[in-house]
Amino acid sequence: MTAGTKFLIIAFSFGMIAVSFLIGWWAKRKITNVQSFFGGTGLLGPVTVGLSAMSGIASAFAIVGIPGIVYALGNSMTFWMLSSAAFALSFMVIGKKIRGMAELGPIASLGDISDLRFNNNKAIKILLSIVLFVGSIAYLAAQIDACSVLFGHLLGWSPMVAGFVIFGILTLYMVLSGEVGGALTQAFQGFVMVVASLVLLISFFAITKGFGPVIEVVSNAGTVTSGELTKTFIPDSMNAYGFAPGTMAMAWMLIPILGCVGQPQVLVRMYGINDPTQMPKSGAIATVTHMVVGFFAVVVGYEALYLVGKGLIPPLSNGDQAIFAVADYIGVYAQLFVYAAILAAAMSSASMFLSMSSTILSRDLPDAFGIKVDPKKQINISRVTMIVLGILSIIFALTSSEMVAILGTFGWGTLMSATFPVFIVGLLWKKATSKGVLSGLAVALVLNVGSLILSSTGFNWPGGLPWYVTVVAAAIVVTVFVSLFTKEELDKRIEAVIDL
Repeated sequence: MTAGTKFLIIAFSFGMIAVSFLIGWWAKRKITNVQSFFGGTGLLGPVTVGLSAMSGIASAFAIVGIPGIVYALGNSMTFWMLSSAAFALSFMVIGKKIRGMAELGPIASLGDISDLRFNNNKAIKILLSIVLFVGSIAYLAAQIDACSVLFGHLLGWSPMVAGFVIFGILTLYMVLSGEVGGALTQAFQGFVMVVASLVLLISFFAITKGFGPVIEVVSNAGTVTSGELTKTFIPDSMNAYGFAPGTMAMAWMLIPILGCVGQPQVLVRMYGINDPTQMPKSGAIATVTHMVVGFFAVVVGYEALYLVGKGLIPPLSNGDQAIFAVADYIGVYAQLFVYAAILAAAMSSASMFLSMSSTILSRDLPDAFGIKVDPKKQINISRVTMIVLGILSIIFALTSSEMVAILGTFGWGTLMSATFPVFIVGLLWKKATSKGVLSGLAVALVLNVGSLILSSTGFNWPGGLPWYVTVVAAAIVVTVFVSLFTKEELDKRIEAVIDL
């Protein structure tokens, strides 16, 4: 990469950071109460809700990791693209109910919804907050680590300096504008991801002429060697499931679809929408934009296979290099958009989880323990908490790489195990009781901690599915089982919301 190209990439990327900061600065005027700062409740249009929900889910893993897996395993990862249906499913299944809860009382966090649904059961709120905090920190640290190392290398800085520059600015605009600013900046970052995806999709078809030539190259390339690097092309990788087990390919589709329904990145946006009748539009926008980003992530992997198979670029030493190798081959414009998309993906997810984790520490947990704080003081306390948490997260992410790698695999499943008993079972089933949900959350917490310890020892999970499938299933089963043997009077207003 030439010095000129590197300068353009840096200028383009920091231009995106500057625009994000300006959006956050502008959004602070929308903060009028606790609900607007902590939740952006009832303040967001359908486009903002759809784009921010998509960008919160489509993290740096989607932009970098998916092309690498396609390069390594072929069609095994193609089914992942169908997970875009998750957004439509999420808004259809739970959207009206989450938004309906915001009509029953002041909602500023998921903990507030838990209070309304389960009669202010503080034990539920404590366990929910703890599990959500662990999952949020896992996601936050993983985004900081990946993005700081990448841009540190690009800038010639240490990852620590890059991390403090990029995520320090992010922390600053989140402190100023809270979750309403977070949602608006995430929407902008989601838009950047979509534009970058369209640019790379056009390049794919311009270079390869479509999937037919890709299949032909992969089927006939054999073994390609350049220096010490070798890539052996396996024709079976173009079969329906690639050459990985079919269960793995299906898991990459089903787990994101089911898991997205319970991800906080989606749930918190549902009570942010200003007009409940626009909920279907938000779901459609999230679905379509994720389809564009998902298709882009998949085809970049195929483009890397095509370029290596044709001898246009050398084999890759690591699958995660696929997107960068393709961008380098296309030229400077692709590089500009690729790096901006990676930065946007990391920043959108990081801002979401920085906001959530600080809300848990400064608002939900104190309330659960009976500590009452004046609303204005809550906002100030949260701002200080966000600064401290942002600094500590950057330091932790960049000094504990091995632990971050372990935690990074826990974010998705940990969040599912907390939200499914409380929000999915709780808002879809009238007979879900406080004792049942509390039992499910307790099981989720214990199993999550146990799984974290086991994974750190190199334990191999049986069954071929991620560990969190078992944890989530156990939490749901316990919630339902205990609820069946306990009774609880349901508020008529809550019953009406469940009936929506």
